[in-house]
Amino acid sequence: MVLLGVVLVVAVLLYLLFRDTMNRLQYIQTIRLYWVAKNNATGKRLARGFMRQTAPPYWQGRGLQIRLGKYSFQLGVLKRKGESLLDQMDGRDLDETAKEIRDWK
Repeated sequence: MVLLGVVLVVAVLLYLLFRDTMNRLQYIQTIRLYWVAKNNATGKRLARGFMRQTAPPYWQGRGLQIRLGKYSFQLGVLKRKGESLLDQMDGRDLDETAKEIRDWK
């Protein structure tokens, strides 16, 4: 009977935590933990996962992805990656002007 109560409480908590979060990045910044629940899973049942946020605050994460049927759940650790989208995509500023680049042959 106690086990049934525990399962019920966990199910309600999971529902409250994950409702309206399908295909959206969720994270707790203070402990640098993120999770994503997706409904378009393909591939292996267990795989390494990654995430790059292309809007401020530009987090990057690595974790583990588990697939169950057509759904997948990814859980991982965040780290800060630069202050701009160019930093996030590992880009770099060039010393040449746009005119000089057009003249390259």
